[in-house]
Amino acid sequence: MQREFKRVTTWMCLGLGLMVWLFVGPIAFASQSDDDVTLSLADAIRLAEEQSPSVRLADITLEEARIAYEEARVNQILRPSVITLQQAENAWTAAQHNRALARQDLVMQVTQAYYEVVRTEMALELAERALAQSEAQLASTRVRHEQGMLSDVDLLAAESQVAIAELDLNRSRATHTSARMALNRVLGRNLESSFELVDALGDVQTAQIDLEKAVETALENRLEVQRARDTARLREKELEVSDNPYTPALSIESARLALERARVELREREIDVILEVRQNYQAVIEAQARIPIQESNVTRTKESLRIAQIRYDAGLITSIDVIEAQRAAFQAEMQAIQAVFDYQMAVARFHRSAGLPPALAGE
Repeated sequence: MQREFKRVTTWMCLGLGLMVWLFVGPIAFASQSDDDVTLSLADAIRLAEEQSPSVRLADITLEEARIAYEEARVNQILRPSVITLQQAENAWTAAQHNRALARQDLVMQVTQAYYEVVRTEMALELAERALAQSEAQLASTRVRHEQGMLSDVDLLAAESQVAIAELDLNRSRATHTSARMALNRVLGRNLESSFELVDALGDVQTAQIDLEKAVETALENRLEVQRARDTARLREKELEVSDNPYTPALSIESARLALERARVELREREIDVILEVRQNYQAVIEAQARIPIQESNVTRTKESLRIAQIRYDAGLITSIDVIEAQRAAFQAEMQAIQAVFDYQMAVARFHRSAGLPPALAGE
C-alpha cells in the first residue's frame, strides 16, 4: 500500500511540474516568437498548438483527471468499488477526448483565420488595381471632357467611380488588418506581430473523397460518439453489478432503463454525425462546382471590359459604359476569390466532421 501511495505522490509532483510548464513555458516561448516569420498553414497550426490557452487548459484538465484516476485505483485497496473505478476511468477518457476536441477546434480556427488573411490580401490587391484603373479612366475622361467630347455626367460618373474605389480600398485595408490581428490572436502572438504567409487559397488540393469511408471514420473517431459509447459501457457495468438477488428489483429496473437510455442516446449521436458528414460533403461538392462558374464569369467580364475600352477609344460609347464594365469585372474577381475561400472552408469543415486531420499543403 505504501508503494501505491508513493507512486501516486510521484505522479502528483510530475503533474504539478507539467502544469507549471504549461503556463510558464509557452509564455517564455511567446516572447521570442513575435519577430517576422514565414508561415505555412501547417506551421501556423503547430505554433497555435504550442501557445493556445485552450489547449493548455485541456492539458491541465487531462492531467487532473489522470491523477484522480490513479487515486481511485489506490482507493480500491481500502474501499473496493467497480463503479467508482469505472467512473474515474471514464472521467480520464473524457478528458482525453476533450483534449483532442480542443485541438480539432483550434485547427479549424487557425485554418479559417489563415485563409481569411490570404483572402483579404487578394481582395486588397484587387482593390488597389481597381483604384488605379478608375484613376486612369478619370484622367482620360477629363481630357475628353475638356475637348467637348464627353458630357458633365460622364465626368461626374468617373469622379464618383474613383471615390467608390477609394472607399473599397480603405475597407479592404481595414479588413485585411483585422484578419492579420485575428490570426495573431489565435496563434497566441502579439496582435501587431508581422508575418508572411506562403500557402495560397489554391494550394491545398483535396483527394478524391470516399464518403462511406469518411462516415465510417467519423463514427469511429468523433468524440461525442466515443463519449456516448463510454457512457453505455458504464451503464452496462452498473447493470451487471446490480443484477443480483441482493439488489432491490426497482434498482435493477432503474439500471436497465439507464442502459436503454444510454444506447438510444448513442444511436442518436451516431445519426447526428452521419447527417453532419453527409451535409458537409454536399457543401464541398457545391462549393467546388461554383469555382469554375465564377472563373468563367471573370473571363467574360474581363473580355467585356476589353471590348468596352476599344469602343470607348473609338468614340462609340461613353465613359459611363466603361465604368460599368470595370465595376462588373471587379465584382466578378471578388466573387471568384470568395468562391475559392468558401471551398477551402467547406473542405476544412468536412475533414473536421469526419474526424480526419486537415488537408495541408506539402503533407
